[in-house]
Amino acid sequence: MEYKYKSYAKINSYLNVMSKLDNGYHEILTHFQIIDLYDEVSFKESDSLLIASNEETIKDNNSITKTIKWFNEKYGVNQKFEAKIKKSIPIGAGLGGGSSNAAIALRFLAEFHNIQIKDIDNTEIALALGADVPVFVHKKSCYASGIGDILGKSSFNSSEYLLICPQIFVSTQNLYKSTYLKFQNIENKEINSFLSVLIEENKEFKDFYDLLRSQLPNKTFEKLKLSGTGSTLFLQNPSEGEKEIINEKIGKNFRIFLTKGLEY
Repeated sequence: MEYKYKSYAKINSYLNVMSKLDNGYHEILTHFQIIDLYDEVSFKESDSLLIASNEETIKDNNSITKTIKWFNEKYGVNQKFEAKIKKSIPIGAGLGGGSSNAAIALRFLAEFHNIQIKDIDNTEIALALGADVPVFVHKKSCYASGIGDILGKSSFNSSEYLLICPQIFVSTQNLYKSTYLKFQNIENKEINSFLSVLIEENKEFKDFYDLLRSQLPNKTFEKLKLSGTGSTLFLQNPSEGEKEIINEKIGKNFRIFLTKGLEY
């Protein structure tokens, strides 16, 4: 039997880094909005652990393999599956594709073994599998704090989001280590702490950002926000004119997605 799932992406409406914790992680304040861009993931039982994907770079190093191995160790099982991942969410783009895939695998494994997903601690999941994984496990758009493991009240909208993805892979780990990262004293829902860091640290992203500045009307450019640690920039509720300008001036060189917020 084959089990099939949609593995949805997210955007961060804002992301504030507040401090560095003693365990090396960082305290954040953010809002996750789940959007209707998704990967397709399927599982079926197998004699060995196999991963197939249309994206060659993740076949040997991916969050699903990591999740299955962690689950097997945690629960003392030796479960093997053939997993197929049809990627549509850009990799290393701040859209949570790997974290979403991990959450799908964890939900599937819990259901397969009759384990209540709510009984698995969010902090344990975040530390073992990734800080963004809990929000996908619980399938809700919401505010979050801690390292991303403390999920607050649900808060969603059905806005349109126009994503501009430059296919610049960004290492989250490296950005958190950057000397350019400045901690916030108070919550600011208008900023992403990593935008200035990316501009300083990553020349390829800076060139991309400067190109958008030169090609887009100033009013449109100033509305762009960074999702996660990048490199995706997004525009919430773009006008028809803004969609046309972005597709005409930017769409030939970068991937553009018109997505919608999911109402959960």
